[in-house]
Amino acid sequence: MTESLDIVFRTLTVASTGLLAGLLLAAGRRSPAGPPGALFCLAVAAFFVTSSRGSAATLGPWVYPLTALCVTKVVWFWLFARALFNDGAGLRRGHLVGAGAIAIIGTWQQLIFLPHFRAGHAAVWEAVAGFGLDVVLLVFVLSGLYEAKRDLSVDLVERRRNLRLGFILVTGVSLTGTQGVQSLNLLFDSSTPMQATWVNMSLVIVGCVVAAWFLLHLRTESWIDPARGVPKVPLNRVEAAVLARLRHSLVNDRIHLQQGLTVGELAGQLGTGEHVVRRVINHGMGHRNFNDFLHEWRIREACDELARPEQARESVLSVAMKVGYGSIGAFNRAFKTRVGMTPTDYRRRTLNGASGAH
Repeated sequence: MTESLDIVFRTLTVASTGLLAGLLLAAGRRSPAGPPGALFCLAVAAFFVTSSRGSAATLGPWVYPLTALCVTKVVWFWLFARALFNDGAGLRRGHLVGAGAIAIIGTWQQLIFLPHFRAGHAAVWEAVAGFGLDVVLLVFVLSGLYEAKRDLSVDLVERRRNLRLGFILVTGVSLTGTQGVQSLNLLFDSSTPMQATWVNMSLVIVGCVVAAWFLLHLRTESWIDPARGVPKVPLNRVEAAVLARLRHSLVNDRIHLQQGLTVGELAGQLGTGEHVVRRVINHGMGHRNFNDFLHEWRIREACDELARPEQARESVLSVAMKVGYGSIGAFNRAFKTRVGMTPTDYRRRTLNGASGAH
């Protein structure tokens, strides 16, 4: 009876994670978060397949690719969070190479090191490598949580901002606990009680069903796909008035030049709430991130400063400070991202072009 119930739980878990993986793959046509999200789901499914009792004998040669996929689940978790919460952050070749390395080392850990360790035949270097991998995997989990939290204060997309908190609380805490339990089981040669595993699988099933509904419900939403831009949503009368005050402050008061300006400070100066400012900048001005909004206005100001012949001897650092940046590094990165060249190159080309015209 216990074994039959365990099979039912694992079958439902694999089916639900597989369903979610399919939906995420379909979303991959619209969002860079789709592929790593699908791989994360498939890796979770592989975990519940390979962690069943007697799986090594039952799976035969399939145990190797499934184990390799399983151990990379935290890598895909990090990449999924990175792509989901940061515009323009997709999969790169280096990520796949890193995941492949983790897959090889993790397969060695699970299928070669563990039997040696439990039999008391593991060498010191094997123990260091085996337990060191668990530390690396935990770092990937924490990195995924960091990606979800990093831009929380400057995210202007309301649905994505709300999702960050749920992602941290549900997915992150669950994965951290699972990885921690696995590490303790490895260290003390123990196993997780079957009832606890069933509870974990039940939570995964519910989470997958909710996430699947969420994805199907948001097919027409653009927050998950930065390439589609910001949807045109009409502002109400209060928001329209705040937008007018904001534009006036930008043009006449140059409010964007204040160093360290936050959404809360801007809301206070405009005499309204943070949520209104976020909505106004997002839907009224087309920005998904508060820092991007500031960069656009500050770099525009910097271009004007750098193009003035009478300011040719002013240092780039001085220009950076004047337009609201606290460091030359941040200014150079923002400028090159938006203009395609460094501030020094821009000044040289602009001033040379102006002198040539005369």
